[in-house]
Amino acid sequence: MAKDMLDAICAAETESEQRESEAKAQAQQSVTDAKKEAEALISARVKKAQADAQAELAAAKAESDRALEKAVSDAQDECDAISATAEKNRPAVIKKAADAILK
Repeated sequence: MAKDMLDAICAAETESEQRESEAKAQAQQSVTDAKKEAEALISARVKKAQADAQAELAAAKAESDRALEKAVSDAQDECDAISATAEKNRPAVIKKAADAILK
């Protein structure tokens, strides 16, 4: 009877050690899995942030290109208006200069 009790105690102790070992292994695997998930999540968020930044950069470039195009167009319109005014006033300026020289 004592031998049976000792065998039962030894078996229980062995089973307890085995469960503890399995629990440690499972806990370690959970840590490893959690780290992998965290790395994957961080990587996905970094990629999304990069894509968002690229999209914002492209939008800003497009906006600046439109602003430059408008500025060039406005400058050309202003130059055309000055040229038209100068062309319109050219005969009068030449006449005044000729009259001033001839006097």
